[in-house]
Order: sequence, then structure tokens, then C-alpha cells
Amino acid sequence: MAARSAPDTVEALFARGLYPRLGGRLGGAAEVLPFSLAEALVLVTVLLTGYQAGRLFVGIARRRVDVGPALARSGANVLLAAGLGYAIFLVLWGFNYARLPFGALARLPVRPAPASELSELSSALVLAANEAREGLSEDARGVFRLAGGFASVSERVAAGYSAIAPGLPFLSDPPSRPKAVLLSPLLSYVGVTGIYFPFTGEANVNTTLPDAELPFSAAHEIGHQRGFAREDEANYVGYLACRHHPDAGFRYSGLLAASHYALAALHVVDPAAARVVQASRSAAVLRDEAALQAWVDRYRGRATEIGHRVNDAYLRAQGQKEGLRSYGRMVDLLLAERRAGRERDPG
Repeated sequence: MAARSAPDTVEALFARGLYPRLGGRLGGAAEVLPFSLAEALVLVTVLLTGYQAGRLFVGIARRRVDVGPALARSGANVLLAAGLGYAIFLVLWGFNYARLPFGALARLPVRPAPASELSELSSALVLAANEAREGLSEDARGVFRLAGGFASVSERVAAGYSAIAPGLPFLSDPPSRPKAVLLSPLLSYVGVTGIYFPFTGEANVNTTLPDAELPFSAAHEIGHQRGFAREDEANYVGYLACRHHPDAGFRYSGLLAASHYALAALHVVDPAAARVVQASRSAAVLRDEAALQAWVDRYRGRATEIGHRVNDAYLRAQGQKEGLRSYGRMVDLLLAERRAGRERDPG
């Protein structure tokens, strides 16, 4: 609570002070492992918790332990573990939720925009995505295909951050390589495309995603790793890293994602205008969108709804009062970027 009332102090002492020297270096240490240490730790924790809970209930069932004292001790242990875990979370990464907004750091003119400006942004992003899609590799169905798959994305995502670092020095630290989640189908069923794990400093990516989504998802998680905890800001940082990447596939992935966010916002304020803009998608982009929708339909279910509710509760607990709706605030930064470009070059 104190940190949220002093973003300048958090920015100076934590985001640019302690975090890069502590939490920011964990990912580099874990990078030597070919697998996700985060995933391994979560699995071990789940197994140990299940084992201890099983022992407790067996003891109660066989009347080897007194129910009241046993439950009291277990409850105290859970509270202690949760308290220590949250304290470590804050020190390793969590205080980044209270840092200065990205718009202020990048000196972007973030302000409310009329629907007409949002419509222009959406059209520009859709056309840019159409152009970026031209000439890219496809599979037999005509859907965008990444050469090398996620392994290639993991190795090359840092190039996008190197491209934007000169203009954004607070992103200059080299990112660690994102890791593939072996149990990615489980993430898909709860609607999660990736996870940044502060306790190991690893960016973890759901590799069941269609190829058009993988570069942006990886860049988004690296945005968290670079200290931008808010989802909307990690989205924008990931977009920037893709947009300025030397590889055309990365540029397309970032533009496609940005156009989705802009169109979703436009649909809220002007559904007719959103339909007109969507109709300007190229046939190739529409095939990629159909593949993404097929992925959503394949995994969507009750678990997805529960996963979204859990994530929404987590975001609200970190001070993002909009919950999952905060993902849409990326559009404010996209608008500000476009506005800043026009102010620098009125012609």
C-alpha cells in the first residue's frame, strides 16, 4: 500500500535499483537449464502439498492425531508459507506493480481519444499487419508457419529488445531466453498463454499457441521479466519488441496482436466501424485468425472460465482495478505512440 502511493520512489529504488540486481538476474541463472525450473518447482510443490495433505487426512481417519490441533497446525503452516511466499514475491518482482507507468517513462502523450482516432489506429494496424503477412511461410492449409517453431522464437526474441533499447534505456538489460512449458495443454485449458515466474526469473510460454501468436507471447513474457508487471504495459512492450524486430515473422505477430486489441476496443464504442475495419483483413491474415479461433475452441471450457476468474482476482489484488479488462489499456499506449509520431512529424 505504501509503495503504490510513491511510484517515483519505487521506480528509483526498486524498478531501476534492487530489481535488476536481484530478481532480474534470476532468469540468467536459470537460463543454463534446458527446461523450465519454474514448472519443475510448481510440480514438486503440488506433489509435496498433496502428500502432506494425504498424510494429515489418513492420520485423522485412523484417529492417530487429534483433529483440532492437527488442523490448527496445518492452517498455521499454510498461512506462514503464504505470507513468506508473498513477501519474497514482492522483493523479487511484485513491487514493479507500483512503479511509474510506461507512458510516463517513455514520455508518451497518453490521454483519452475519440472513436474516430481509435478507428484510424485500428485501420492502420490492420493494413500494416496485412503488409507484414505478405511473403511469409505457410503450411499446407495456408496458415502462417514459423521456421524452427518455438525454439527459434526463444533464441531470437532478444533481438527485438536490442532494437528498442537505444530509445528506451530502461529496457537495455538483455533478456533471458524464454522457456517452453512441457504441460502447455494444461495452460491452454485455463486460457493462459504464458507465465512469468518471479521466484526463478523465467519467462514461460505456452507452446500450443498458433505460430502467429508465439513471438508476441514470448515478447510479452520478456516484458514482465524486464520489470513491467502490469499486463497492459507488458503487452505494449512485447508489441514494440516485435514491431522493431529484424525478422518479418516477429513484426507480423506484434502487429496482428496490436490490431486485435485495437479492434476489440473499437468494437465496444463503434461496432459498425469495427466490422468495416475487420473486413479489410487480407485472406492470409483471415486464415491465421481462423487457426487462432480453432485453438480457442479446442481448449475452451469450464476450466478456461475458472482460469480467467483466478487471473482476474490476481490482477485486482495487485492493484489493477480493471482486472482482465486492463489488457485493453494497451490501446491507450498504441494511440499515444501514433499521436507522438504525428506531433514529431506533422506532415
